[in-house]
Amino acid sequence: MTQAKIPPKPGKETIYVDVDDEITSIIDKIEGAKEQVVALVLPKRSTALQSIVNMRLLKRHADGASKNVVLITTETALMPLAGAAGIHVAKTLTSTPEVPVGPEGASSSASVPVKTDDGTGPINLKEDSTEPENMPSKIDYDKSIGELASAHDYDNPETIELGADEEEASAAAAASEKLPKAPKNKALKVPNFDRFRLFLALGILGGIAFIVFIFLAIFVLPHATVAIQTTSTPVSATVNLQTSGGATAVNTAKGIIPGISKTSDQTATQQITATGQQNNGIKAAGTMVFYNCNQQDTLTGDNRTIAAGTGVSANGLTYITQQSVVVPPSHFVAGICQNDQKSNQVNVTAQSGGAKYNQDATTYAVAGYTTVSGTGSKMTGGTDNITTIVSQSDVDSAAQKLTNAGTSNFAKTFETQLASQDYYVFTSTLKTSDPQTTSSPAVGQAATSATVTVKVTYTVLAVHKTDLRAAIDASLISQIDKTKQKVDDSSVLTDSNISVTNQTSPTDATLNVAVNTSAIPIIDTNSIKKQVVGKKSGDITSQLSSIPGVKAVNVHFRPFWVSTAPSKTSKITVTIQHVNGS
Repeated sequence: MTQAKIPPKPGKETIYVDVDDEITSIIDKIEGAKEQVVALVLPKRSTALQSIVNMRLLKRHADGASKNVVLITTETALMPLAGAAGIHVAKTLTSTPEVPVGPEGASSSASVPVKTDDGTGPINLKEDSTEPENMPSKIDYDKSIGELASAHDYDNPETIELGADEEEASAAAAASEKLPKAPKNKALKVPNFDRFRLFLALGILGGIAFIVFIFLAIFVLPHATVAIQTTSTPVSATVNLQTSGGATAVNTAKGIIPGISKTSDQTATQQITATGQQNNGIKAAGTMVFYNCNQQDTLTGDNRTIAAGTGVSANGLTYITQQSVVVPPSHFVAGICQNDQKSNQVNVTAQSGGAKYNQDATTYAVAGYTTVSGTGSKMTGGTDNITTIVSQSDVDSAAQKLTNAGTSNFAKTFETQLASQDYYVFTSTLKTSDPQTTSSPAVGQAATSATVTVKVTYTVLAVHKTDLRAAIDASLISQIDKTKQKVDDSSVLTDSNISVTNQTSPTDATLNVAVNTSAIPIIDTNSIKKQVVGKKSGDITSQLSSIPGVKAVNVHFRPFWVSTAPSKTSKITVTIQHVNGS
């Protein structure tokens, strides 16, 4: 008996596509494949199958070569194109292939026609069929590609032709023995590697995070703060110091401090309204003769000479002589001047223009000559032409206001500025120069307004605070143990009453200093940090409390899990607070 020939096993062949492969190259690879099922592994960003034309061309050539193509890819952009062309797609080589949903919503579970080897017609991959000899068996696309080939051995076991004797022996053997059942065609369970990789990645990230946390918790985050409260001992002294402009450094033995004279200019301006008036009219003029009533000149016969430009005044009006003139002495009778000897006549002109200088003849006093008088003719010709000018009184009034308003504020600002530069300023030595006043336009110029500028120079004695502290500390050293205590420099100047008793120059002065401050224990913070490294709070408190002058110790660790001081001194902070008393 001759059994029917079993169709050959539909083997699987995997083809890897390069990113640069074109559609013609891919088709050649499929047509050259030896197996019926071809797994086409596509690279990421492959462009060969990015068009529906190429996808359908691939399907047509695969059908023509009797190849069942499965695209191995996860690119979502290719799914609609594969669905439209009717090509199966699987995510991995072990995943179940299916036809994706096409652009028009075709279902992937629909039957997919596959041509037989002899081209007699399509078969349904989802239905059972009894294929003739040499025809390929159906392909179940609900299974992974790896299962397709192995399932064929169970569905179609190989058979061979037997002779007559062999057929009888075979029949007897079949009657006496029960043939084993073919295993059920069930899908093999394949591990979910995507989920495994997710858990593996999460585990790795968790491990890294744990290592980072341990590193931070041990080497970065731990900090310690050690607050030490110490007692201080009051000390006081009264000493005289000397500032000197010639000294270049402090001399604590002689109590000499370099003195510095600091100066600063204050400039202030103010706009004023001019109130002065000037008469630019024609000046009045006339003539005059002089009499000399100096009795001594009468006895000696001396004359008096009145120079040109001498002023003669009457009724508050002044006139100026235009020529010089010699005045002989007059005679006296019973001690009374007779005014009988007069000088030659001279011309006089009013000091300023104006009609007010037009006055009748009268007697004039002569500037610089108490015994000489003059008699003038009627003064005429004066006219008025009044112009507003900047007067000296306008400028003086503005200067006084600027000086009074700005002196106090500027002095405080000057002292504050010097103090910020680490100078100790002796405010009692502050001196101001006379104001230098200028006006624009100048005094006497025609104007309705003017700008008045006042400049005042301030000078004060100052010394460097470090020099002053050193000189005061030197006077207190004898009252403390230098090996265990030191003067509290932070308060020595604020606790001192310093006055200037004598200033002989801007930089030289005698200072009287009365200081009431305190002495504090000498504690080296760097040494403390080294001592507490790696120790617990109780051990640190016990060790530091034994230091002379230490009143209390407070230790704080952070974060909360830290129980010992860090191993690095840079992560340890030591603060010292001084309190009065013991």
